[in-house]
Amino acid sequence: MSRPVKIVLALAGALVAVIVAAMILVVIFVDPNDYKDDISKAVRDKTGRELSFQGDISLSVFPWIGVTTQGVTFSNAPGFGEKPMLKLNSADVSLRLMPLLSGRVALGTVEVDGLEVNLMRNSAGKTNWDDLVAADDGGKTREPEAGKDTGGAGKDGKIDLSIGGLEVNDARVVWDDRKENVRQAVDECDITLGSIEPGSPFDFKIHVKLSSTAPDISADTNIAGRATLDLDRQLYSVKELKLSVDADGKDVPGGRASVIAAADADVNMADGNAELKNLDLDAYGAKVTGDITATGINGKDMKFKTKLNVPAFDLAKTLLALGNPIKTSDPKALTNVGLSLVGSGSTSSVNVESLQVNLDETTAKGSLYFADPDKPDIRCDLKVDKINLDRYLPPKAKSEESAKQKEESAKAEKSGDKGELIPVDMLRKLTLDADLGIEQLIAGGARLEDVVVKVVSSGGVLKVKPASLKVAGGAFASTSTVDVRGAQPVISLGAKLSGLDGSKLSKQMNGKESFSGIMGFDTDLSTRGNDMKALMANLDGKFGFKARDGYVSGFDILFLAQDAFSVLTGRSKSAESRGKTKFGEASATARISKGIARNNDLVVKSPLFRAAGNGIMNLKAMTLDYKLDAKIVGTLEGQGGRGQKDLVGLTVPLDITGPVADPSIMVNLPRFATALAEGGFGLASDVLKGVGGVVEDIGKNLTGKKSSKDGTSEKSKSPGEAVKKIEDSIKSLF
Repeated sequence: MSRPVKIVLALAGALVAVIVAAMILVVIFVDPNDYKDDISKAVRDKTGRELSFQGDISLSVFPWIGVTTQGVTFSNAPGFGEKPMLKLNSADVSLRLMPLLSGRVALGTVEVDGLEVNLMRNSAGKTNWDDLVAADDGGKTREPEAGKDTGGAGKDGKIDLSIGGLEVNDARVVWDDRKENVRQAVDECDITLGSIEPGSPFDFKIHVKLSSTAPDISADTNIAGRATLDLDRQLYSVKELKLSVDADGKDVPGGRASVIAAADADVNMADGNAELKNLDLDAYGAKVTGDITATGINGKDMKFKTKLNVPAFDLAKTLLALGNPIKTSDPKALTNVGLSLVGSGSTSSVNVESLQVNLDETTAKGSLYFADPDKPDIRCDLKVDKINLDRYLPPKAKSEESAKQKEESAKAEKSGDKGELIPVDMLRKLTLDADLGIEQLIAGGARLEDVVVKVVSSGGVLKVKPASLKVAGGAFASTSTVDVRGAQPVISLGAKLSGLDGSKLSKQMNGKESFSGIMGFDTDLSTRGNDMKALMANLDGKFGFKARDGYVSGFDILFLAQDAFSVLTGRSKSAESRGKTKFGEASATARISKGIARNNDLVVKSPLFRAAGNGIMNLKAMTLDYKLDAKIVGTLEGQGGRGQKDLVGLTVPLDITGPVADPSIMVNLPRFATALAEGGFGLASDVLKGVGGVVEDIGKNLTGKKSSKDGTSEKSKSPGEAVKKIEDSIKSLF
């Protein structure tokens, strides 16, 4: 070692010795408690507040420069109450002396006990620290001078800092906002940190109790783990992280919550990478496990990958705990739900490459891609093995509740007639390619199989092609388009059903056979508008159906004819309704224009009757106005159909009117009476009495003859007029 170097080292050592000696002498001969009044006066002069010391202040020098104080309070601003703004039971801060000489900052264990901070804002919007800001150079913020050393930091701005530990006990922070009538507080805070060295792990444990009036929440939180901080290399990690939260309050979902989480986390800000491993989250009876990795977190091009798993849990109980219970027709529904997925994404897209959802006895597998929320680009493919939707419907309501629900539903439908049905703006931006396949589906009791739906959307045109399924031995297929490129949506639909077994479908849906027959239909429709009223008013197209070898429940044409015959002729009723009308063949076509469906070719054939009909269905009001003429060609005598032979050859006119959902099916008595009279049947005395003089001599009227004053017969003006008079009179009678 050269002589100059030795001299420099000697001088440095001497200087250090002098400084240490001087500081020791200060500690020995200077009592900081002698200056407490001076410190309080200086604070009072600067802030107008009182700084009080209830305990002693002690100093230490070597090997630690430290200060310990006890019992310190800082008064509140005028008008904010007697409670101090800051209160401290005790604090102990120390700093190693020797590392300072080499540019290192080595703190000892920092101990803080009983810290209490009260922050307030009054109803006028003034805070209890506004005066302190104003007192600091008129509220102006000092900017550091350019090129001037900030002190304590190296040339690169980094600080070589280590901390022996941190102990915070029983700390409290209160925010009392009288302007917004909100109080939020850290009611209890305990923090324990182990020795913190750059790049070395340290243990930490934090306990915090929180309370708030808005939102109304109280929470007890505990967090612990082992952390590593390397500020120079921008590496941060937390191992064995454990978090628990117990919360309650009106704004906590369900009123009470318990959340437990564990994970390992690593962050490399220099490279922009982050990793969350061994995630285990448990809340409200549901658990989530998995891993998440991310890149580009230090820039705009952030991307992530994830693998998550939700083991089977009772979703019904979870929803109940969340305060959102769901009642289902099957009490066992939603009790076994799980999910697993593998995905990736960025700040603008999510790609679920593999998705599996388990819903009770249902397994759904598929994939999902979503990008650009402003102009959604969605692609999904979902395959379902089997699902019973009826299990998840609400339970059947009691009669009173059911009536109320129907009333509310009717009001909602009425108010929703002008509600926008199609999200036009969204569809114009949407790009969609979706495929759905369901092997078995139960809905409304109907058992559907091989359900296939493909939906594509681009440039404001959405197409569903195909939508197909099999049901009760039949096959259904349809295509539809929604075009929103113009001023109002234009909708078109083509659908076809063939080979449907009505008996089988009826038993599936109702548990009993209420209609039967092999049936099908074919339709081609178009409309425009964006509310139900407009869609129905603009509906155009065609519809046709055929059915064979079946029956329809709810009315019996032969019974209606026999009943009307008995009433009009005065004969005793000899038949009972079978509650259904059998047919061998039925067909009809209809043209639809402006929401009105017109049919002129309804044909129903049966071994007992031949029927033809025509009429309209108002799709805007969902009402019927239909005329059906059924000619009786056979009887059921020998099968309980006594007295029906008189009907053979007669044509029974039926009026079908009223709501489509519950139409009235009645024999047109005036027309039927006319037919009976034309057939030579005598009408009952009550009917004749009601008709009066108009039918004094039915036979004569029907032949177009009437008696003159001298007893001779003369021809009336028109036989049709006589029949019309009879019809009008009987109509007025009934």
